[in-house]
Amino acid sequence: MNQFLGKLFLNGKIETQTGLHIGGSRETGEIGGMDNPVIKTANGTPYIPGSSLKGKMRCTLERAEGKEGTRHSGDPCGCGQCLVCLLFGSHSSDDEKKTLSRLCVRDAWLDVDDFENRFPDLVEEKTFTEEKTENIIDRISGTAKHPRTLERVPAGALFDFEMVLNLFENDRDQIDQLIRFFMRGLRMVEDEYLGGSGTRGSGKVAFRNLAFTLKRKLEYIGDNTRLPLLTKEDTTFDIDELIQVLMSQLVG
Repeated sequence: MNQFLGKLFLNGKIETQTGLHIGGSRETGEIGGMDNPVIKTANGTPYIPGSSLKGKMRCTLERAEGKEGTRHSGDPCGCGQCLVCLLFGSHSSDDEKKTLSRLCVRDAWLDVDDFENRFPDLVEEKTFTEEKTENIIDRISGTAKHPRTLERVPAGALFDFEMVLNLFENDRDQIDQLIRFFMRGLRMVEDEYLGGSGTRGSGKVAFRNLAFTLKRKLEYIGDNTRLPLLTKEDTTFDIDELIQVLMSQLVG
């Protein structure tokens, strides 16, 4: 039996360093309306779906590991053996290759109070977004044509995020690799982009105010509190420090 050891939590802020566009659906089809709106909650507040962030992490790591394009369908890796499959779960219909995802990525919610302080003009207009117009340049005439409007969360906005990494006894010998791989994914997303139009300037993000905590099986049957492990301003820290403090709490 693969005994449960605990859950490693990572909480922090996602800072948009350029405008962020994660597509939603148009509510109306009026002429002159927004071509590409961002995804929003029912009350109109933009958010980052956990599926978008987790998918970007997986895709980026698969590309870095040479897993991209190894299957004819273009699906995620399903080998069931690599760190990608260990962290994110194996994308396979073969029971012998199936692995459960160790990583849970929750939806990230806009820090509305901070937004109101940073962007009073937008708040006055009762909006949380900006508009960016893109077009195609005619190669002969040099003029712009086919303009389209892109809705974006402005640079400088903050989102509260949480990720949860499940740890099991069978993974004990690989926890070191798993943590490094997880952090590598966060760092690579920072140097890529999140959402759409990333190659045209949108979607650069940074992970800030990181807080790592742990809840072991003991806490779940006890007082249900999290053990503080490490806090960092950003992702530029020695991962060995995190691994050492984590392993010291998992001894026994």
